[in-house]
Amino acid sequence: MAFLWFLLFSFSFSLSKSATVPDSDSAILLSFKNSIFHDPLNLLSSWNPSTTHCSWLGVKCANSSDKVTALSLAQNGFSGEIPASIGGLKFLEVLELQGNNFSGQIPSQISSLPSLMFLNLSFNSLSGYIPDNLIGNSNLKVIDLSNNLLSGRISVDNSSTCEFLTHLKLSNNYLVDNIPSEIGNCKNLRTLLLDGNILEGMIPAEIGQITELRVLDVSRNSLTDEIPKEIANCKKLSALVLTNLVDFASDGKTGSMDSFRGEFNAFDKGVPFELFMLPSLQVLWAPRANFVGGLPAKWSQFCSLRVLNLGQNYLDGVVPEDIGMCKNLTFLDLSSNNLLGYLPWKLHFPCMTYFNVSKNNITGNIPGYGNGSCDGSMISYELDSGFLDIEDTQVAYTNLPFWGSKMGLMMNEDFTIVHDLSWNKFTGPLPMFYIGDQLLASNRKFSYSLLLNNNMLNGSTHRELISGCNKLQNVSVNLSANQIGGEMQDLLSLDCLQLAKFEAAYNQIEGSMDPGIGNLMMLQLLDLRGNRLSGSLLDQLGELKNLTWILLGGNNITGEIPSQLGQLASLKVLDLSHNSLTGSIPASLTNATKLETLLLDHNQLSGEIPSSFSLLTQLTVLDLSFNDLSGPIPNFQHQPNCSALEGNKHLSLCVSSAAVQPPQAPPKFQHKRNFKTFIIAAVTSASILLCMVPVVVFICQFRRRKFRTVGAQKRKVVVTFADAPNELNYDNVVRATGNFSIRNLIGTGGFGSTYRAELVPGYHVAVKRLSIGKFQGIQQFDAEIRTLGRIRHKSLVTLIGYYVGENEMFLIYNYLSGGNLESFIHDKSGKNVQWSVIYKIIMDIAQALAYLHYSCVPRIVHRDIKPSNILLDENLNAFLSDFGLARLLEVSETHATTDVAGTFGYVAPEYATTCRVSDKADVYSYGVVLLELLSGKKSLDPSFSDYGNGFNIVEWTKLLIKEGRPSELFSAELWETGPKENLLGMLRLASACTAETLSVRPTMKQVLEKLKQLKS
Repeated sequence: MAFLWFLLFSFSFSLSKSATVPDSDSAILLSFKNSIFHDPLNLLSSWNPSTTHCSWLGVKCANSSDKVTALSLAQNGFSGEIPASIGGLKFLEVLELQGNNFSGQIPSQISSLPSLMFLNLSFNSLSGYIPDNLIGNSNLKVIDLSNNLLSGRISVDNSSTCEFLTHLKLSNNYLVDNIPSEIGNCKNLRTLLLDGNILEGMIPAEIGQITELRVLDVSRNSLTDEIPKEIANCKKLSALVLTNLVDFASDGKTGSMDSFRGEFNAFDKGVPFELFMLPSLQVLWAPRANFVGGLPAKWSQFCSLRVLNLGQNYLDGVVPEDIGMCKNLTFLDLSSNNLLGYLPWKLHFPCMTYFNVSKNNITGNIPGYGNGSCDGSMISYELDSGFLDIEDTQVAYTNLPFWGSKMGLMMNEDFTIVHDLSWNKFTGPLPMFYIGDQLLASNRKFSYSLLLNNNMLNGSTHRELISGCNKLQNVSVNLSANQIGGEMQDLLSLDCLQLAKFEAAYNQIEGSMDPGIGNLMMLQLLDLRGNRLSGSLLDQLGELKNLTWILLGGNNITGEIPSQLGQLASLKVLDLSHNSLTGSIPASLTNATKLETLLLDHNQLSGEIPSSFSLLTQLTVLDLSFNDLSGPIPNFQHQPNCSALEGNKHLSLCVSSAAVQPPQAPPKFQHKRNFKTFIIAAVTSASILLCMVPVVVFICQFRRRKFRTVGAQKRKVVVTFADAPNELNYDNVVRATGNFSIRNLIGTGGFGSTYRAELVPGYHVAVKRLSIGKFQGIQQFDAEIRTLGRIRHKSLVTLIGYYVGENEMFLIYNYLSGGNLESFIHDKSGKNVQWSVIYKIIMDIAQALAYLHYSCVPRIVHRDIKPSNILLDENLNAFLSDFGLARLLEVSETHATTDVAGTFGYVAPEYATTCRVSDKADVYSYGVVLLELLSGKKSLDPSFSDYGNGFNIVEWTKLLIKEGRPSELFSAELWETGPKENLLGMLRLASACTAETLSVRPTMKQVLEKLKQLKS
């Protein structure tokens, strides 16, 4: 019996001991499969216990062993979380899960995998922090965590040597704080890519200790201070990217950090001289980096630069002569700086694939192109691959910002060679432009763009402006806004049959067109406005089937409009205005069905407007004014303003003016009508004379403007803008609102209360009665309000009129029946949880704000964006209201002059603390509204009370993202209906908009671009 008990105890002990043994690799892989809840292609169906796991898809085992050494499941659309059990794969060397939709946090157990060398989790939706000691893992060679939702600091253990780490890519996440100086301990790093985060402070000088470094990209962060000259100690550095305005990261993946974040690095001073002298540096990319000072005067003959982009900075001085020592330079962008002096003759830019010195103050003649020969070493269709091929990394680097068709470093059939010298002060005649023979030596054909506009070039031109045209796919030339003269035949480069765009507007070109223009079958745009052209239009223009724009206004062209122009199926814009054209408008123009703009004003055209013009569905801009047209006005698809038809005395009355003019009498009653007209005129004249007497007395008695204004106030005049009905006056407004009765109250806010008023049956307006004390500054107010009255946008509430008195002001807007967004967000009908509806609303608001910020002069900062100030119509189109009121009320004695305009919960942090007005404050408020739409919660929702006072929807969002729970922000119905990828993208946009750091927030233009990407 004792022996049996011993056996039983031994068996139980063995069971207990086996329970502590780690799971087999097969079991770990099955737990990984179970963590995936979406396998769109059913790729893991072969993963089952009946087969050996070494034969499973994406699994690789060691030779003669069942130990998993590689798990490669990239770009399969998997959704789920990476389980912690993966840390049990002790022999795992390669883990590649990039290009999926994994979410949640990166398991900390990955940091302890003793054999792991290659880790790629890029392009997912992973959140939370980077596990401690991951970068310090002594065996890791490659870490790629880019394009996720990772947050927190970059942690590198000070004691770590990370001696094998050659590639670290953390691009396009939400990493914050400083770049750790400990990164300098990773001395074998060859690529360090930290772009597209929210990193602050300065670039640590310790990076100069990484002697093997080839590529450093810190662009699209919030870095400041000087560029440390210690980076020049990295003698093998081939590519340095400090800022980047090029969108190269977004690929539509859920986890990708998109381009809306923009560029916010702003460095002090300039690029250290030592960096330019690095013998291996091929790429220096730093557009709009806030650099000042000049370029180095001395350059080494060992200069290896191929790509230099310092555009949109504040560089001054001259372009140094010695920059021509950089014989390999094939991309040079010095545009939008303050450069002076002459362009160096040694700078052989004809052999460059991209050359841009536009928007400077460079003078003198344009250097000659010589005979077209180029040093073969200058021609580069690709960068040397030495700094891209990093041994054993198994990672592609084609997403670097200088790797794309625009830069000419990976040429394809769409590539365009660009030579841009526009917007300078170049003088002298145009040289003949030779394209380097070796640049065109490839069998592939490229396009060529030559931009010389807005200079002071003069003299006549050569017939062959550009050589080697037959080796090009197409050619675009812009010579506009110079002082170029000569005959038309010598200008148009008729020998260049590849000519696609030719712009030479506002010069002094004379003569008539050469019939040879009919040979330019690739011509798409012809712009010769504002010259001295004469003669008639050529029938041959109708043979150019690719013509989309014909701009010949402001010349001395005579004759008739060729009917052949109707054959141009691609024609969108036709400008023949301000010429001396005669004859009738050809009805054949109707055949140009894509026509959008037609300008024929200020000519001598006669006859009727073709009735078939009513069939042009896309014609939105039309001007036929000041001709000799007659007959009826067709029923256009888009009715033009009457000013577009004025100056045609025989033309029928315009629709908008017909209501105020009497109809024409039949001929047999003409004499009676004339007599009646005489009587009316006499009576009217007498009445006017009688009325003028008291008016003259009044003006003499109240000459000063102040008293005239007071008189207007006593009469209680409502000033109206366009489209206002006759019934819109002070008495009717007061009556229709019930003397501003509470029963007609539809909203209240910081600027006042809004009432609904029905002026006439079926015509409703919204009347905002402004809250003011004793009012002063009437003249300034009047100027401000008239500015607002001129603003028209499809997503802005229309200001119809206003009244201003000493103690009362009200504004009259169009009435919208759909209520405001605040009610919509908390409506339980279901419309507020549909992606398509939410997208439409936020797009409407973004377009309205972008219009206020960029299209109004002066620009308007709203300062009180919130749901109650966003109105909806019956179709759920959104309209922004109360725009301009913060500025408007600053001219009166109101709270707006001393307090922060806005509403608590929506006001940006810097605006609340400093009262500094900025369009980025509107962006913050917009982000809060977006969060409310996504979550269904209020900015200061009662559910946040558990977190303490002052906790709002922005802080709640940060908390959820930090803890890896972004899906919990969305209302349950919205998250369920999806699409989830779009919703997460919108959440990232809202998070960027509500960033506390001002520089990190996108502009409204960037918000619009991001929204367009989300839709697609």
